[in-house]
Amino acid sequence: MQKSLYLVCPVNQLEAFIQNKFGSHHFFLTALGTVFRFEEVRYVEKVTDFLMQDSIDRITLVHDLNCPFKNRIINHEKGLHSYAEEYLFEMYIDHYYRINQFQSREEKARELSMIHSENLIHTISNHPLLEKPLRQKGIALDSLLVDWKTNQLEKVEESLFLEKISAG
Repeated sequence: MQKSLYLVCPVNQLEAFIQNKFGSHHFFLTALGTVFRFEEVRYVEKVTDFLMQDSIDRITLVHDLNCPFKNRIINHEKGLHSYAEEYLFEMYIDHYYRINQFQSREEKARELSMIHSENLIHTISNHPLLEKPLRQKGIALDSLLVDWKTNQLEKVEESLFLEKISAG
């Protein structure tokens, strides 16, 4: 049985949604806006220990297409009261034209989520402490875009992100 570690935002309780879709034999690591602080050494050491001890086959980055943090940023609303919002806002500004080539809020949220996934996969796969368990245990990385309002899921494989990252 494959075990996944889902990196997820707790705001819209996606854990229950994911368990309904994929079963309850998985693990969850939560952070607001799916913004994880992989620069904090003690935090990463704990994640590394977990990956080395448990039989995790896959790390799935879950992005809520209805995320209130992303929506506030896309809609240019006031906010920025958390680290997650500040991080996502900086990402939005850095990729402003790429995101705003789309018209609808849904398309913009999807593109911001794709950019966020690209960054997270790059960070995780190149992190000096995390790359060892990924290689040794053969842990795959992928991303899941979730629109719980419409019951839609879109799985994005790591290879797509790695191709985009290496292309520039």
